[in-house]
Amino acid sequence: MKIVFAGDSITASGNWAEVIDFAEVENFAVPGGSTDGLLAGIPQIVASNPDLISILIGTNDFGNPEINREGADVGARVLSIIAELKNQLPSARIILHTILPRGLEASGVDLRPRVIEANKYITENVPRDIEFIDLWPIFVAPDGLSLADEYVMSDESVLKLHLNEDGYREWITVLLPRLQRMVKDN
Repeated sequence: MKIVFAGDSITASGNWAEVIDFAEVENFAVPGGSTDGLLAGIPQIVASNPDLISILIGTNDFGNPEINREGADVGARVLSIIAELKNQLPSARIILHTILPRGLEASGVDLRPRVIEANKYITENVPRDIEFIDLWPIFVAPDGLSLADEYVMSDESVLKLHLNEDGYREWITVLLPRLQRMVKDN
């Protein structure tokens, strides 16, 4: 049984192999990764022949001057990644996570409404055969927009983008039972 993780720095920084002792784990996540990068990386994921794929991607599609996408566009791109993975790996099971809350850009630009729009698009259109985990309500601060302070890296008091150790512990608390069930059912 092989589990592959794919996404951006949030997924790349997870110590998945340390907490998952019931399957082989490979992490294809790339710091700074966008939906473009993950689409381009699908052949590498396919070549690894995973049984299960866990995906969290999209936050870097916002605010990047080269792409700077709107929310529904990012949501559609995330789902196109899912469709392509299903097409190329029809027997693999897929877990899709919503994009995490975030803070403001250093410039003061607020990209959070776009993240909410992307998550809404994903939630309303995710295929029924995909295991879907809505991380937003677990990680959102009382303001309803930002990543909750208890889960934020200490050096990101404004951006609030990356998870600290408590954030990863919380994520694995949600993810691990699903992975275990999916492995058992496989």
